[in-house]
Amino acid sequence: MYDNIQTIRYMGNKHKLLDFIIPEIEKITKPKSIVCDLMSGTNCIGYALKSRYTIYANDVQKYSECIAKALIENNLVIINKKSGKEDLEENYKKNLKEMEYNFFYKTYSDTYFSDLQCKDIDSIRFAIEKINDENKRNLYLTALMSVMCKVQSTTGHFAQFMPKDHKRIIPLRNMNVWNEFINKCEDFNTIINNKMNNKSFNLDYKKLIKLEEMKNVETFYLDSPYSGEQYSRFYHILETVVKYDNPDVSYKAKYRNDRFMSDFCYKNKVSNEFENIIKYCKTNNSNLVISYSNKGVISCEKLEELCRKYYDNVEIKTYDYKHSTQGKGNNKLLEYLYILRRS
Repeated sequence: MYDNIQTIRYMGNKHKLLDFIIPEIEKITKPKSIVCDLMSGTNCIGYALKSRYTIYANDVQKYSECIAKALIENNLVIINKKSGKEDLEENYKKNLKEMEYNFFYKTYSDTYFSDLQCKDIDSIRFAIEKINDENKRNLYLTALMSVMCKVQSTTGHFAQFMPKDHKRIIPLRNMNVWNEFINKCEDFNTIINNKMNNKSFNLDYKKLIKLEEMKNVETFYLDSPYSGEQYSRFYHILETVVKYDNPDVSYKAKYRNDRFMSDFCYKNKVSNEFENIIKYCKTNNSNLVISYSNKGVISCEKLEELCRKYYDNVEIKTYDYKHSTQGKGNNKLLEYLYILRRS
């Protein structure tokens, strides 16, 4: 059983595969050395490894960096129900009256959330902004994102919303965001302290691997997008609540106009993306562990070919599991783990 704190609902989240993935990373990585998660998402892999290693977490999305700062970088600060009320309730109520923060209410009422839920989201976000402690801010933001994923009027992501009178949606719209948020704070009443200099980054991997710090990484872990669907399409709301930058939005789904587009989602580009990372890790004399799906954009055979082009020691393991399709039931998938050992 590995350390795990549930944060956001996320496609491809590896929290159910920790027993499959973590032991393989441990086998090839010396205790207390550096493990870098190149595309950390919910940061469940990094957090599961945190008690044994220095963790570097990276993701191009700001909401993921926020989670990483809360769970990976942060070693000392915690929150709970009591602190949530003490730290936030006054300013939360203030914004409910004055609506200084009102972007969600103006933009998303009766879409992904009810109008009352949007007011709560704005007001909690306003109160979080008044917190001086950065670690606390990130913990509270992570709790808020988690609750937004719980109450959303969708099939499980933010690419589209369902009609407000849909029988499945009515109970979700009746949920009180403030109460759910305060309860969620209790999940962060303990945080692993590994007494190490963990770091989080908010970069495209191409910029990350140019940093001097990466030269000391013993093992890289890569969990890239599998499909042609851009993650920024599914989680734009989380990006907005963290940045709270009043972005221009478009289309019925109200997407941000500055969404990041990953080349891992394009058949004509994905091979080059994988080869960039594999070649870099080999040159850096680092181990590399890659998670991928048998239904990915690139074939597992082609990915194996790329791995063996640069590494002599390549081991491949597979795991059958049911993968959530975000409202369309579960697909049975084969998870591949490519374990590339340095010389």
